[in-house]
Amino acid sequence: MKEVYLFKLKFNTPYGLRVGGSKEDINVLTPLKMDEYYVIPWSSWKGIFRRATEVLIADPHHFNGHEDDNVVDDGSLDEVLKAKGLVDKSNEKVKKEREKFIAMWNCPVERLYGSEYFASAVTFSDTLISSGINDRAHVVIDRKTRKAKERHLFREQIINVSSVSVKVIVRDRIGDWFKTLKFLSEEGTFIGGGKSRGIGYALLDWKESEYAKVDALTRKAVFRPLGDFKL
Repeated sequence: MKEVYLFKLKFNTPYGLRVGGSKEDINVLTPLKMDEYYVIPWSSWKGIFRRATEVLIADPHHFNGHEDDNVVDDGSLDEVLKAKGLVDKSNEKVKKEREKFIAMWNCPVERLYGSEYFASAVTFSDTLISSGINDRAHVVIDRKTRKAKERHLFREQIINVSSVSVKVIVRDRIGDWFKTLKFLSEEGTFIGGGKSRGIGYALLDWKESEYAKVDALTRKAVFRPLGDFKL
């Protein structure tokens, strides 16, 4: 059975957050809401974690779309490539596609979060938040004069929440995933809008977050502190 891990991750958000919602009023920045809950969608979480892993690997080949990677097609991925119809190495187009596939397969970002050839190895939950709102007034600053623009007042609704949680399933590249978690616990990230004002700053709480290894489909997962994990 392929190793699968479950995570319950807690992020501390000391300045609240706002993931953008519908714009019913152009002068009001509102958070996304579903029924009575404010929401951080799974897609937002995926983007947050993907950016963190990209910062960690800092690989120019990844940012160039793996077009110029020096890869070795040694046959170790022949079964996977065959399933994609990439068999004929004598065909120049197929050869280039094979090389690009191999380069993406070897890239931590593509393997964790998916590529044009294969699906993501990570699944995120939505985060539902039940909390109050801080309504703040702002003015638009002219970037050239550095002065407030006349008649350019707007309001920002910030979710008054000190922490948020997300559940994650990880099916591959667990070592690279834990490096990303460690980075987020030390450097933090931003959730949603308002970054220039510090809104949405989030720091992974290493002590309050947990993981569990799925050993069998019928056995209940036992969660442990992140600090207990060993590769």
